[in-house]
Amino acid sequence: MQSELPALPPLPPVPAPGPEVAFRTPLPHSADGWYALGTQARQVGNHRGAARAFAQAAALNPSAANWRALADEQVALRDYAAATRAYDQAGAIYHKSGDLQTARALQVLAAPFRQELDVLAIVPKVGGTQARLAKFEPPRGVLLGVYASGSDVQGSWGKAPSLKARMNDFAVLFRYWKFSNSSDPAVIFPGRFAQAARSRGKALHLALEPGMPLQGISDNIIRRFAQQARTAGLPIFVRFASEMNDPHNDWSRDPALYRRTFARVAHILHTEAPNVALVWMPMPGDLSKIAAYYPGPGAVDWAGLSLYSVPFENGDVQKPQLSAHPLDTIDGFYRQYAPHHPIQLSEYAASHRSGAAPERDFSAFAAQQLRETYWGAWLKYPRLKNINWLDMNMLGGESNGKAQERHNDYRLFANPAKWKAFGEVAQEPAFFQSFAASQCPSCAVDTPRPLPVKVNAGPLQGVLNLQTAEAPARVSLLLDGQPQPIAQTLPYRFGLSLTPGRHRLRVLVQVTGGRVLIEQEKVLVAE
Repeated sequence: MQSELPALPPLPPVPAPGPEVAFRTPLPHSADGWYALGTQARQVGNHRGAARAFAQAAALNPSAANWRALADEQVALRDYAAATRAYDQAGAIYHKSGDLQTARALQVLAAPFRQELDVLAIVPKVGGTQARLAKFEPPRGVLLGVYASGSDVQGSWGKAPSLKARMNDFAVLFRYWKFSNSSDPAVIFPGRFAQAARSRGKALHLALEPGMPLQGISDNIIRRFAQQARTAGLPIFVRFASEMNDPHNDWSRDPALYRRTFARVAHILHTEAPNVALVWMPMPGDLSKIAAYYPGPGAVDWAGLSLYSVPFENGDVQKPQLSAHPLDTIDGFYRQYAPHHPIQLSEYAASHRSGAAPERDFSAFAAQQLRETYWGAWLKYPRLKNINWLDMNMLGGESNGKAQERHNDYRLFANPAKWKAFGEVAQEPAFFQSFAASQCPSCAVDTPRPLPVKVNAGPLQGVLNLQTAEAPARVSLLLDGQPQPIAQTLPYRFGLSLTPGRHRLRVLVQVTGGRVLIEQEKVLVAE
């Protein structure tokens, strides 16, 4: 490994910080006076002075407004740890007062500035991440899935269908489908698609939309689908009536009816098609509202979300998302539902072209978002076990009333930067390109674990879980003061050779100019 990680050139020196403009005396004695002084300092670009004044205002009167003002100045000073603490103080005050919407807005505002650094050892682990696994749940690791279009299934009618070679890199193939009153088997179920997937050992993921009002879905309609699914003879994830909390979807109108219908679909499919797992997938949003649509653990095998990395929120160039951390969006959902179900990103994609700025190339952004999503799932969320890429170009065409994030180019195969980043992911054996391989209960899977103080002497393989507010220009690893080779993209792989005894391990994350974003030191005892 060490020969693959050459030494890095030195960073330029850190520029000296700008001077702080001194306040004139007499100084204020009240929180309001300090707040006014902070506002004046902010207006002339004296961010250090403004932060000092707002900190004094918050000390005298710890109001949400004072904490928020302090947080904004700390962001301007690039003191991200202090900024997120101040945002959290403001959010806690809003939450306590019952203003949950503003509290949530502050969480979203603070999210890009939250920084994490965890030093992890890679350990081969056997067995499940929990005592009881759900249907089709890998004991460990992540299934790789992708949207398969009609053109990805080849062969003339009457002959066995096949898949394009580009589908080889995935364990799960997904497509949209609808319930139907038809008696035509080709309309009831995508049998030809399933046949092609089965011939290559793939699992199928069907985004099954109602196709009619929920009241119109009879048991017979469900049973006809179940019979075809059972006959298909391959593992099938059925994602019924997803994004039910989106008011644009007809099945969002009545949560109680939705829950009853989902439970009925689940009961029939569980009974008559044992090769089917039911997926419940809302769109990201208010967890209390999402919970109104939850059909219960008896009906749900997997819980999922849709997630998209886009350069601009709702296609608004005034709301850039270039520093967003994509998995922040799922964190609350994961913590609520992962104790009961494996989690999947039923749809994920990162855009390299936006309709809001069609002249710009966002390939580097998209590749980095891909890395944060896939590697972050492996590093941080052990029960996030299925990620399905939506390989579509949605720059043109109808948006069906949806938000403008639909106008993005999400293609994976067509973009070299994204495809290269995905290839790095696919090389890690914990990301499964084979569905059968994912189901092995006795196979060891490389698993990131917190690096303990006591370790075995000899070779040690590790990675970093690193999330920063600015793009790192350099990640350095020093063992007893000596630089060690470390990769410069997620998951920041490194290898150490530890002699018996006590060691100091230091990690330094810097941006261009040499400014330190994060610094951490650990003591290791090799035995």
